[in-house]
Amino acid sequence: MLLATESRGELIENRHEGCVAVVGEEGLRYYGGRWADRYFFRSSSKPIQALPVLLLGLDKTYGLTDEECAIMAGSNAGEKTCTDVVESLMKKAGVTEDDLVMRPRYPSHEPTKFAAIARGEGPRKIWHGCTPKHVGAILVQRALTGSGRGYHLPDSAAQRLVRYTVSLFTGTPYEKIALGTDGCGVPVFGVTGEAMARSYLYLAAPELLPEKGFADAARRMTERMHRYPHLIRGQGYLCTVLNAADGVVAKGGASGVYCFGLNKERLGVMFKLYDGTESAWQAVTARILSQIAPDNHADLVQKLESEELTGTTCRAIRCMTGETIGELRADFTLSRV
Repeated sequence: MLLATESRGELIENRHEGCVAVVGEEGLRYYGGRWADRYFFRSSSKPIQALPVLLLGLDKTYGLTDEECAIMAGSNAGEKTCTDVVESLMKKAGVTEDDLVMRPRYPSHEPTKFAAIARGEGPRKIWHGCTPKHVGAILVQRALTGSGRGYHLPDSAAQRLVRYTVSLFTGTPYEKIALGTDGCGVPVFGVTGEAMARSYLYLAAPELLPEKGFADAARRMTERMHRYPHLIRGQGYLCTVLNAADGVVAKGGASGVYCFGLNKERLGVMFKLYDGTESAWQAVTARILSQIAPDNHADLVQKLESEELTGTTCRAIRCMTGETIGELRADFTLSRV
């Protein structure tokens, strides 16, 4: 299914195909493309992967603040306001950069990256977008086994509990979840587009979950994501705008995957751009919202269609002079069940 096109001058230069699945309480509501195929969540699963920390009461054990809990559901771009929270989280958790399995990197937030280079600083693990998720997994592994070692391995106690949580939220049997390795070295989980959308229905409306402990953990996590939306990605990103909106919970992942849930409408949404692009996320999200919830989110749609966000294109494609030289359009129509 064609989700977005990019034009330059007289030509359509890029075509972004993908799939969409929208799930309600009774099952699939809207769809397009290969929504029944399996896809890896990538970082879209971070709000779900962080839930065992709250389920086991480790936020209370370590005296974590709401900000320190929220950032475990996010992808730190490296801005100081986010990195300060990560640093505080690691200190309370007793986790050092040596305990983390990924390689060091510079922040993805370019001004922070260039400032670090100008100061003569090398890459660090604390700047990695997945560091908060890893800290959470170490805490879970430590609580279940007495040691945080091996937290990243697929058969570790922490990752088995995370996988069970993904199974519960997606409605996918544990053994049917596809496994891979994410870019940061921990397992990544693959389910159908419909199942992925269902997980965000449960994040947005956790009272629908059959297990009360997980429902309470999801409610507490989404409340923190709403309260501190900038910690889910950074200032000016699509995740920040969506999580700041009333009744919306959202998280993007690598390779073109994006998920969000709507509380009032009791809907969970996933879409994936097959070419892995992220630039079209903003336009595709606006187009989906305009079809599935036009009355409740008109202001949000208008914002997404008119405001330039970091890393995505709302409509105008500009060259380095600032001149508009093309357009990104998303004008697909979803099928309705």
